[in-house]
Amino acid sequence: MSDIILETERLRLAPFELADFPSLLEHHSDPDVNRYHSPGPRPMTREEVKTRLLEFIDRNDGSGFGRRKLITRTGEYVGRAGIDWMSDPDGYELAYSLKRSAWGKGYASEIAGALTRWFFENSDSSFLIAYAHADHHASQHVMKKTGFRHWFDREKHGVPCSFYRIERVDLEPC
Repeated sequence: MSDIILETERLRLAPFELADFPSLLEHHSDPDVNRYHSPGPRPMTREEVKTRLLEFIDRNDGSGFGRRKLITRTGEYVGRAGIDWMSDPDGYELAYSLKRSAWGKGYASEIAGALTRWFFENSDSSFLIAYAHADHHASQHVMKKTGFRHWFDREKHGVPCSFYRIERVDLEPC
């Protein structure tokens, strides 16, 4: 597993491969998982999942940036996470999504904290952005727990969102 870019006590972050289609399809076949994701609270179609998977694979340029599969140390797929460039507002974005059976185990906080530290160690950016649907309180809790601070609220992709931001200086020792 030389393509692992990040390991935590329980998790690994690795590039997606075509063979990951069944796991990603199962992940996004759950309307509760998609409740706060585009295209909304419905299962994604096979075509939508395939398009998303190909985008994840295509963005894997070896830098470590992009969306990756999130697996346990034993190799069980639990979701996806990563850091990617976003526009409006411009900046790098922390993103994560877990399949339902992985909820409530602390995986989101574990990977969000590790990815945030990894980002500042591997970039010269002064800040990192994260956002969630305005009603997605669990995700906002993870952001706050990771050290992100509320930045502003506004629509993105046609839905109300809360944006958070963490500054490099917030993580640097005094």
